[in-house]
Amino acid sequence: MIKIGFLPGMVRRFRRDQRGNVAMMFGLALVPLMGVVGVAIDYSRASNARQALNSAIDSAALMAARDAQKLSDADLRTRINAWIKDNLPPDVKGEYDSATITIDRTARTIKIAAKANVPTTITNLLGKTVLPVSSTSQSTWGTNTIELALVLDNTGSMAQNNKMTNLKTASKSLLTIMKNAAITTDQIRVSIVPFNTQVRISRSFKDETWMRYGLVRNVTYNTNNRAYYVNNTNIRVYDTGNLSCDSSGITCTYKTVTKSTWSASSQGCITDRDKNYDTTDGGSYSASEQQYPAFWCSQTSLAEIMPLSSDWTALSARVDTMTPAGNTNVTIGAMWGWATLTPAAPFTEAKPATEPNLKKYMILLTDGDNTENRFTATGSDIDARTRLACTNAKAAGIKIYTIRVIDGDADLLKGCASDPSMYYDVTNASQLDPIFKAIANEISAVRLTL
Repeated sequence: MIKIGFLPGMVRRFRRDQRGNVAMMFGLALVPLMGVVGVAIDYSRASNARQALNSAIDSAALMAARDAQKLSDADLRTRINAWIKDNLPPDVKGEYDSATITIDRTARTIKIAAKANVPTTITNLLGKTVLPVSSTSQSTWGTNTIELALVLDNTGSMAQNNKMTNLKTASKSLLTIMKNAAITTDQIRVSIVPFNTQVRISRSFKDETWMRYGLVRNVTYNTNNRAYYVNNTNIRVYDTGNLSCDSSGITCTYKTVTKSTWSASSQGCITDRDKNYDTTDGGSYSASEQQYPAFWCSQTSLAEIMPLSSDWTALSARVDTMTPAGNTNVTIGAMWGWATLTPAAPFTEAKPATEPNLKKYMILLTDGDNTENRFTATGSDIDARTRLACTNAKAAGIKIYTIRVIDGDADLLKGCASDPSMYYDVTNASQLDPIFKAIANEISAVRLTL
């Protein structure tokens, strides 16, 4: 191979050399030598053009996959050719005509085969006017199958600083994004889990084997505070209408929750399962400690859980029913959010984790510290249950986003999030809408395979 840098030296030696045979030999060698150099230059230009074409059709394939569900085949082909041309260098753009584009809407694939001719320079003297280059690319469009649980604090403090109003707006924005991102029915489904110290479910579950009735909680009248408390002074009883007391009025128990009383109007609440089932999902339910305890609703305004659904109108309507009332038990919210994402009872709408391209997410939002669960009103004890619940849910393959709204335990929520980037600290309730939109866009991002 003759290097280009060799030519100047050859020329200088030719000028100094007075022998006629050298001049003749140099003249004879110069034409093929220049042809070799010209071919090298033209093939280098063709190689660069091929790289540019590769990049242009790869970019076009990605953009086409993004917009395939919104455009007709004809419009998509027009867009692809325009995208390719826009990304080609000027010397190649003029020689590009169009690509061969194959769109398979059943397999959701787009195949692009493109060609261009690179005009030659010196190689043109050898009779070759253009060097053809070509490239192919393929993309697959669509979103993963998505199951998302919205676990939303419905405690009394959510009535402050427009938190509940902004939460409803943000939740509806998220639902709209998810609805628009879905390509097929039930590809994206969402559940809504409002919580305070309890959760509330449909009273149609009253006959299920995982339900437990007859939970007894001892209550004592505290003469100093002039109020009734569970576990001495840990949990104050605000609704005394369901208490059964002895003649002194000091020693009491809650009236027994039966199937008929639980299924009555304004009831349907569930409290924490026995430890350690309070931080795990599902079970055989053969033992009473594994069952879900029915209990009197502390706040009858608490909205019911809505299982996974793609009925976007119904989901939005359920958001509208959320009403702030009561204290905070993040653990029970996280646990029932998890329950909506698994196919075993109490809810059976979810797909198994082994389903191909299935992604499960939870958005856990709260505006306060843990203050009360079935067992205690000691916040640190409840925090430990919340940490364990989050750890177990993440181990089951659920990606958790956490949102702290103005108040609450930042460290606890950071630890619950699957990644530090999935924790959001909201200092003003008006920030909820853009945050929910950002999360929704991230979850519903188009899946592309090249």
